[in-house]
Amino acid sequence: MRPPTDHGGLALSDRQTILGAFPRERNWLLPALQAVQHHERWLSPDALVAVAGHLRVPQSEVYGVATHYPELRVTEPGRRIVRVCVGVSCRALGSLDVLAALERRLAVAADSTTADGEFTLERLDCGFSCAMAPLVEVDGRHVGRVSPGDGERLLATRQPGEAARPSPSPSAPRLGSPTSVAESFAAVERAATAVGSQALRVLVGTGSCGAAVGARETLKALEAEVRRRGLDARVTAAGCGGLCWAAPAVTVIPPGGDPVVAAGVTPDRVPALLDAIVAGPLSQDADVSAWLAGQCRILTERWGVIDPGDIAEAMRCGSYATLAEALAAGRPEDVIATVKAARLAGRGGAYFQAAIKWEGARRAHGSPKYLIVNGEEGEPGIFKDRHLMESDPHRLLEGALLAAYAAGARRIYLYVHGQADLSAQRLEGAVAAARLWGLIGDRVLGSGFSVEVELRRGAGGFVLGEETALMESLEGRRAMPRAKPPFPVDSGLWGRPTVINNVETLSAVPLIVSRGAAWWTALGRGHGTKCFGLSGHVRRPGIVEMEIGVTLREVLALAGGEPPAGRRLQAVLLGGPSGSLIHPRHLDEPILPGGTVTPGSGGIVALDDSVSIADVVRNLLDFNTRESCGKCTPCREGTARLRDMLDGGSRANAESIRELSEVVRLASLCGLGQAAPLSILSALAEFPEAFP
Repeated sequence: MRPPTDHGGLALSDRQTILGAFPRERNWLLPALQAVQHHERWLSPDALVAVAGHLRVPQSEVYGVATHYPELRVTEPGRRIVRVCVGVSCRALGSLDVLAALERRLAVAADSTTADGEFTLERLDCGFSCAMAPLVEVDGRHVGRVSPGDGERLLATRQPGEAARPSPSPSAPRLGSPTSVAESFAAVERAATAVGSQALRVLVGTGSCGAAVGARETLKALEAEVRRRGLDARVTAAGCGGLCWAAPAVTVIPPGGDPVVAAGVTPDRVPALLDAIVAGPLSQDADVSAWLAGQCRILTERWGVIDPGDIAEAMRCGSYATLAEALAAGRPEDVIATVKAARLAGRGGAYFQAAIKWEGARRAHGSPKYLIVNGEEGEPGIFKDRHLMESDPHRLLEGALLAAYAAGARRIYLYVHGQADLSAQRLEGAVAAARLWGLIGDRVLGSGFSVEVELRRGAGGFVLGEETALMESLEGRRAMPRAKPPFPVDSGLWGRPTVINNVETLSAVPLIVSRGAAWWTALGRGHGTKCFGLSGHVRRPGIVEMEIGVTLREVLALAGGEPPAGRRLQAVLLGGPSGSLIHPRHLDEPILPGGTVTPGSGGIVALDDSVSIADVVRNLLDFNTRESCGKCTPCREGTARLRDMLDGGSRANAESIRELSEVVRLASLCGLGQAAPLSILSALAEFPEAFP
């Protein structure tokens, strides 16, 4: 049974109806709490009792889960909720000034509700649209590039989020009883090819970054103007293309021509853009050309140029052909061998080889076997996975299906961050369309491979990046890491063999299986490519894909190079709160796993000399302290003590801070605690002058 997908409509008009849609099983605890909160805006004591009764879970445990996840509310908020991002990127660009202005406007302190109950004003650890900093969330809608003077505009506007796109494919083929996988996929390909399109295509980057600066309004304006002029053009939504700095960005694909990106297309500029298109040929901005040409766009090659809600279009671009070939061959071991030879390492930060996990799960005893796609991405300054899900969900889904086939998994869980509404919507649409076209379900394309795919939403919590904590969440418990061994490939979800891979990792799989291991290892000094999210004090923030082994200077050059006149680059935060502060002296060193400059999870935040390094470290320690699940003492107590010691401000404490940091790093149970002191250790080593 699948969970309800409409938490606010007439079909789910009361709590009883909402809960009745969920099976009476513990693993539905978090989704049930989310559904009730979505409908009632918070989780009242009565609501918690009702959830406990329906799922037959002790009330104490329901309360424990409800108070464990940051996105769940057990106190009643105001009728409208305003959250100001105070993550490292937004903080560097003035979000604290925005917060102070809103406090004055509403006459209320942060993290409290106005006397009339109208507004709740809160700090937000990260809005994960770091390229749009400073970011404010108003009633669930992100608004980017906010200044302190924007308070009236923010509070006066109401706008719903993007509605879920209907799953395409009235033309999905009826496969009947095919004689082979090849025959089945040939029928699917013929149906996809038969879906035509207009000669001229216009795609608007409505990803989370673009939406934060008005891309949805641009889309509506383009649709209306094309209709008014009677142009033969297909106007659709797309991912942002990684050019967050250029948002709202519009990609124009003329008949038989190459895509051209127009930057900064606000609704008032739509008529001029269409005039230029009709007059043709459309010229591309030099900054856009340089941005695209300076990358190695492989995973990102379809960003901004395909409609992520159209499976037929994705298939015309090659999606699912590799899956069909693998199923036709009937040798999952070959998929493992290819990816193993490519040495594809996990892109979530740990860089453990993906194929070794698949091989271990395939050999492990016990069934069923599971694959979990970790799309939680709960680290401030990290936002590349969100763009992968928003811009090309079918590439990710094909990679997950190939991994499940290789590992022997028969159920895939797509675990998406609770704030990533657009990612969830586009993945849910992709799954529905793939199921309709025979790519998910029993005997996929007539093969012996059967698989189901289910989307689950997180509710915040950085610790969910740790694989065993993620499994605890899926099982309906608080997200707290398990001791290892046993490892998930032997005993994971519900004690069964389980593989957990990152979104970026799986997005690379179809390309590697199709093109071969040698192709991948020829890139990036044998490591392939890496997606980086650029934010902070850069002229062109966004997502870039580069070969591993490039230098930080090369990456920053794409983002506009050095800070504006009068400022100097002081540091680069690489890898978010689990990363390190890099001194400019290391800009020309290669970014390599295990090197002096490691790629981490893919966040690059440039910090100029207007920023206090000590304040950055305090902010990161604050986050890690709040995000500690509390299970182990070194992390729970150590991070808090480090924050207190740092506030002491005494240089005499430097050695004590270093010693305690090493204890936390070595003795913590999971990666959150082990990585929590890295920022302060790197700051003490590289910027000792910041701690007088």
